[in-house]
Amino acid sequence: MRLVDLTLAELDDVARLLVDDGGYSERVAGHAATRRDAADVLTSRPPRTAPGAKHVLGLRDEAGAAVGVADVIRGWPSAEHAHVGLLQTAASRHRQGLGRALHAAVLERVTTWTEVTTLRLAVVDTNRDAAEPFWRALGYRPTGESKPFESGSVRSAARIWTRPVAR
Repeated sequence: MRLVDLTLAELDDVARLLVDDGGYSERVAGHAATRRDAADVLTSRPPRTAPGAKHVLGLRDEAGAAVGVADVIRGWPSAEHAHVGLLQTAASRHRQGLGRALHAAVLERVTTWTEVTTLRLAVVDTNRDAAEPFWRALGYRPTGESKPFESGSVRSAARIWTRPVAR
């Protein structure tokens, strides 16, 4: 496996990966993943964050195929946080340790950001059954904070989870 930084040049690879999502897009947006969703993964970021704060990492297998993508925002919502907006592996490759490997690569990158002490993410209630066991196994815990979540036809809540960055 090889970790790469992704740009819009890899839009087709990210789009193919998002289509093989095991129902994630249906659960959080109410529709199958589209090319526009892939472009959003590669470019969208929270308001008032610099373009350089967004890091999109891709995991490629030995044949060069995209098998995972992670979207991380450095310094959001505050300087000591890195927010994981998405960490997804190809559903056709689940149960092969790719999610853990991709998370380990994210963690390795984040540890070089000395100001970041906490990894943060949101678990959408409509994806809770699929997501919570994975994140809990990686050391994340719910903070008790939640926010309304709307995407496509889905109206739900997003619950914030964090874990410390060990150095």
